[in-house]
Amino acid sequence: MGANFSFFHIPSRTMPLPHVKRLAIVYQNLGNLSSHFYGLKGYSLITPAVGFTVFDASNVSSKSIRKLSLSTMGKPISIHFPTFVLPNGMISKTRCVAFSGNGSFYLSEMSLPGVCYSGDQGHFAIVVPKESKQRLWYLWVVGSVLGISGMVVMVYVGMASARTLKTKKIQVERQAQADEDSILESRWVSGSKLPSAAVTRTLPVLENGGV
Repeated sequence: MGANFSFFHIPSRTMPLPHVKRLAIVYQNLGNLSSHFYGLKGYSLITPAVGFTVFDASNVSSKSIRKLSLSTMGKPISIHFPTFVLPNGMISKTRCVAFSGNGSFYLSEMSLPGVCYSGDQGHFAIVVPKESKQRLWYLWVVGSVLGISGMVVMVYVGMASARTLKTKKIQVERQAQADEDSILESRWVSGSKLPSAAVTRTLPVLENGGV
């Protein structure tokens, strides 16, 4: 068999396993509900999840429908996302993801923009890591811490500067007061103004202690 439908291209000579006379291919596009049904920790879906499943349609009256596997003879099934727009700077980080029915997934690099490859049926999407958002959050936290630390340092420097200026002002005032107190009085002597200290008389004291 070989088929082209919607997002998928199944190569020619693909065989169902086990072999049946008739089969049915059920196609799904989960659209906006993709992240509800399929999520990948650490990654964000940037395309809807699309998938297909192959069933045995030999006996449509049967109450149970058997799911089949595919053998592509080594050729890949291609999944095309025509509305995919590659984010700027995310070329090397974009990945294809294949979700299997048992809940497991497989990540692979994208060799062509908007095209993924698989060897079997399942659901597929294109994802990018959430590293950019985590990086912005990290930078925001670091910036906030540095900003607060800078404010604390500025306040401390301002207080220290104010304390230093106040100390210097007190020292200047004390020096000025000391200089003012040490100024000698001036008197006119023979037409000249000369400094004169206050007179202090020391009373004589006799050696025997009598006055």
